Amino acid sequence: MQLKVTQQQQLVPPANDTLPVSLRVEREEVLQDVLSAVGDETYSCRRSGPTLSWTPTGAEATLVDQARNSVGTVMPNRMFNAYDGSYVIGRVVGDEPVTPGALPWQRLATRFNTGERTGEGRFARTTSIQRVLTSGGLPPDPVCGQEGLSLFVPYSATYLFYRAADPSAVAPSPADAAAAPPLNAASAVQ
Repeated sequence: MQLKVTQQQQLVPPANDTLPVSLRVEREEVLQDVLSAVGDETYSCRRSGPTLSWTPTGAEATLVDQARNSVGTVMPNRMFNAYDGSYVIGRVVGDEPVTPGALPWQRLATRFNTGERTGEGRFARTTSIQRVLTSGGLPPDPVCGQEGLSLFVPYSATYLFYRAADPSAVAPSPADAAAAPPLNAASAVQ
């Protein structure tokens, strides 16, 4: 029996409560965006004690929405850049090897967000990011032969972007707090 796909398949990410505990986002966060990524995980051959091994240096990938439109990029140092100019930088707070032979699934907390104060841009209110449904991205051998070489390993993943359910719960930086008027229920915009 042959299956003929006539409509685009919609990406169905795992539910937050089905993920390992270290990857789950807070209850106060809501899913704002589901993007897929295809690109390369990059590595550099570096000395670690007496051996040379592949050390990850970051990802370089294109982010695509569910309508199959390219909307941004994943860059080294866990930076997510939208084509509208907004970007967010995350730090790993959860890391689980879920898919054998593929990059671990991760939860990232945002440590910098360009649009937080103004609320402008695709990533303006992002508070957490989950990387799930990974495929590829690991070097074929952890040991390398020549220091300084680079390796690009193809990978794909789904990224789930979350924001605070209550926008006033996103704390501005001290500099922004001094310059911005206080938020209240009447002025908050979802």
